[in-house]
Amino acid sequence: MKLPTGKYLAAFHELSPNARRFLALSFLLAFAQSMFGLVFNLYILKLGYTRDFLGLLGSMPSLAVAALSVPLALACSRFPARKALLASLGLSVLAMGGLSAFSGRLPLVFFSVLSGAAGAFFAITSFPLMARSSEGHRRQWLFSAQFGVSMAASFAGNLAAGWLSGLGAALFFGGEEGAGAYRLAMVAAGVLAAAAAWPALKIREDAAGAEAGSALSGIKPAHALTVFAPQLMIAFGAGMIMPYLNIFFKNGFDLHIASLGFYMSLMPLSMALGAMLGPWLVKKQGTVRAIITFQSLSIPFLATMGFSGLLLPTVLAAFLRTMLMNASWPVYSVFMLGNFPAAQHTGASALYSSGWNLANALGARLSGRLQMDFGFTLPFLITIVCYCAATLTLSRKFLRAEERKAAQAGPLPAQAPEI
Repeated sequence: MKLPTGKYLAAFHELSPNARRFLALSFLLAFAQSMFGLVFNLYILKLGYTRDFLGLLGSMPSLAVAALSVPLALACSRFPARKALLASLGLSVLAMGGLSAFSGRLPLVFFSVLSGAAGAFFAITSFPLMARSSEGHRRQWLFSAQFGVSMAASFAGNLAAGWLSGLGAALFFGGEEGAGAYRLAMVAAGVLAAAAAWPALKIREDAAGAEAGSALSGIKPAHALTVFAPQLMIAFGAGMIMPYLNIFFKNGFDLHIASLGFYMSLMPLSMALGAMLGPWLVKKQGTVRAIITFQSLSIPFLATMGFSGLLLPTVLAAFLRTMLMNASWPVYSVFMLGNFPAAQHTGASALYSSGWNLANALGARLSGRLQMDFGFTLPFLITIVCYCAATLTLSRKFLRAEERKAAQAGPLPAQAPEI
């Protein structure tokens, strides 16, 4: 298989200025968030809290996104994207600073909720902005590029957090990997998140670019639930494992923080590779079949990852599972928006973000409790069941409809070069 790298570069230069600026913002923000995320769970445990409390903290941002996405979509539908993105960045920096500075239960919960509010502003803005900043065959490329850029930044951020924490421990804490060493990486992440304001300030849209009227007008709940259902199952399953992946590797294989940073950096790198595969497979198989293919192939690697008990097979399986499962993410995003007219994109994105984060938060909260009694065995089993159910649901609900539509359309007319 040959990936058309040259065509990707050519397509980048054809993007609108807003699209390129949003890609730059996504890179800086993902770099900062991955630095923060690598050490945050370990930091909380070093403070002496239990995994049950960690599960509570882990669920707070997602619950906040779930609660705020729809109200913010209604309130901000007339505002330009730049204001919502700057609000998101401001809240992110404040949350990172607060979580780094305070160690009490209530402040930790409060700033975790605040980070969710930042995520809600970003969630209601990113998909519609990308949709308005692209059209035709370029839209799938832009969504995949944004995902790939974010994952490449996360790769670098994980490496940087592991290196910085290890260096801080050696220089200031006698080599001990404690809360103080982890806090250094968290503070640095907040500074990098603030730097993302630069490309956000340069994003410009005409007044007509922001949707007028109610963001939810005309959206039928039954139709929306049908479109969202497969990803809600994925979200619940992902919540059982993904927020705790650093703990799974750290405690399961007794890794040094620098080694943990390296292994965790492989996950976003695999996501970036998956993002490049997405548009290619969509051209070959169609949108729905491509999603099903990616998700189905990832499930055996998920099982290997959870139950091999050996470091190398677990890392390889995690890399391949992450690449395949997340290759479908930007493809599904375009598929989801394609099921709603342009005027409903902000509302649909808000509903999807709300549902996804609610399901993810429930999974994360339940997993924290289950880990105290069963370790990671039961959470992995539940995740496997959720992924299988999501793939079957997508196949039953949408695959035949896509095939009928393709058959009725007949041969495709000549298009721009395949990217």
